[in-house]
Amino acid sequence: MKRILILIAAAVLSGSQAYGQKIRVLTDQVGYYPSGSKRAVVEAYRGEAIRNCYVKLCSDDSIVAEVKPVEVGRIDQWENWYFWTIDFSSVHREGKYYLDCETDKGSVCSFPFLIQRDVLERHTLSDAVSYFKEQRCVGQMEKADKRMTFADGRKDTVDVHGGWQDATGDYGKHLSGLAFTNYFVTQQIPMVVYSLCKSYQMLSARNDENFRQYKRRILDELLYGADYLVRIKDPKGSFYLSVAAPGAGKLPKDRRIVPENGSFTITKSNSESARISQSSEKQSSIYEASFMTGGGIAIAALAMASQFKVSGDYSSATYLKCAEDAFRYLQKNNLFLDFDRQDNIIDDYCALAAATELYKTTGDEAYKSAADRRAESLMSRLASWGKYKNFWRADNGNRPFFHPTDEGMPVVSLIYYLDICDHGTRAKVLDVIKKSLEFDLAITSEVPNAFGYARELVQHLDGKRNSSFFFPHDTEAAPWWQGEDARIASLACAARLAAPYFKSDSPFADKLKNFADNQLNWILGLNPFDMCMMNGVGYNNPEYMFFGSYQYAEMPGGISNGITCGLDNPHGIAFDIPYSVTGKDYDWRWTEQWLPHDAWFLMAVSAGQ
Repeated sequence: MKRILILIAAAVLSGSQAYGQKIRVLTDQVGYYPSGSKRAVVEAYRGEAIRNCYVKLCSDDSIVAEVKPVEVGRIDQWENWYFWTIDFSSVHREGKYYLDCETDKGSVCSFPFLIQRDVLERHTLSDAVSYFKEQRCVGQMEKADKRMTFADGRKDTVDVHGGWQDATGDYGKHLSGLAFTNYFVTQQIPMVVYSLCKSYQMLSARNDENFRQYKRRILDELLYGADYLVRIKDPKGSFYLSVAAPGAGKLPKDRRIVPENGSFTITKSNSESARISQSSEKQSSIYEASFMTGGGIAIAALAMASQFKVSGDYSSATYLKCAEDAFRYLQKNNLFLDFDRQDNIIDDYCALAAATELYKTTGDEAYKSAADRRAESLMSRLASWGKYKNFWRADNGNRPFFHPTDEGMPVVSLIYYLDICDHGTRAKVLDVIKKSLEFDLAITSEVPNAFGYARELVQHLDGKRNSSFFFPHDTEAAPWWQGEDARIASLACAARLAAPYFKSDSPFADKLKNFADNQLNWILGLNPFDMCMMNGVGYNNPEYMFFGSYQYAEMPGGISNGITCGLDNPHGIAFDIPYSVTGKDYDWRWTEQWLPHDAWFLMAVSAGQ
């Protein structure tokens, strides 16, 4: 009876803010690896006394460890919360536990959590793969997509059925988004196929029969995605960027192949040149993806898909031919397809990924040479500004690269390039990877940060810069901004992939593992809102409301956008402020599920601890 009462108390004390409880014990709501770092956070207010905390077994309430909370204090201007950290990494025994903390107001408990081998693989991977299957574009949408027309009214139709709907509230299918911003272009459907391919490879390398059926489902899904990439390949060029689903009704008859954000001109900050308008000299080009707008990752994904012994609706040879044809086309035409006619960091890491996977598949030295050139360009982008050293620069100057979804991709692309680079280049690549990750660790720890949440160096629309917890609201992407669970999952993936390369520097490797754990913990509930962002996992999940309606309900396994800075305060914090309060279409910014979140999460977890 005592244990039941304690767990009920945990649900009340650590659950919803609606109960008005001032003290919460926050954990990863899924659990922790036996040999990994284990962190929890107590969230209260200044003046509260948090004394000892005890790690207890749920089965009999026995104490397995006593931990002294470490006072951290305030974090930036996050409400008026005050934080303490609890490190119980010394607990290795598998089981179900909870934390019991002594305070002036009595005992405050966490939700139960697991310490278990492969805990995230066991309890989240299947959900992530299921989410992709749930997002498949089927039924009447699929029927419409088999005879899809173009937004400019041309008479020909193309078969572009298949693929995944972009988000809970967006039934469109997109290779990328935010292309008009140049520096925040996101990888969407191609990143899902890329992630599924890489996850299959990583799980295979771990040689664990527990992953056998996971791999079967992953293979089915990646071939489904590869088939879609073949269908959207322009026979004379790259890939069609986007199938839009406009209108409040999102009706099948309204679907069209559209250019990414259309033709327009946007003025940049005073420190940068004005963006070039879309040219009318080759109207068809506005429908096509460049390396940065999905083409590069689509090529990489198709090259990997062609290596499997089985295929989907198309043959492995067709997958590879589409990848090679698109690569040759973009080698000649990429700058024309980029909005400002200049390569930037996103072109570099996407083209590097494409050339790397084509070389691995074909052995053609032309792809090796292309990868070498892109890697050299990417590695030259480490920059410094003031006290900040070795951040990535996005442009030809020293504009810092910060990104809403793919911030880990520069490192990830270089890590996979290590498989093909010359012996003499390998040391340089590893040095660049280490310097970049050291920057991530340094900026993350430069201020009080009880959660270890990955911070970044950002630049605002007026050209001013500062370090920040969250993506700013005033960038070239405005009025677009949202939670960034994909961003931190991509950084977790980069850190996990990099750690084995630095075994000889065990303190650094351990820091990378802890950094990765912190990002995944945040997604799975160890955050100030006590909210597990993966639906159907943990104890508290977001509910997506759309102008007060729940018609675009979350899908099991999908990961919501996540937490942002404050609405009126870039140093603040916000999550799930409803339409009834804001009076604006903001709910999606926090609670809508989106393909990139699950794509990066799947890769990060598949990489292993």
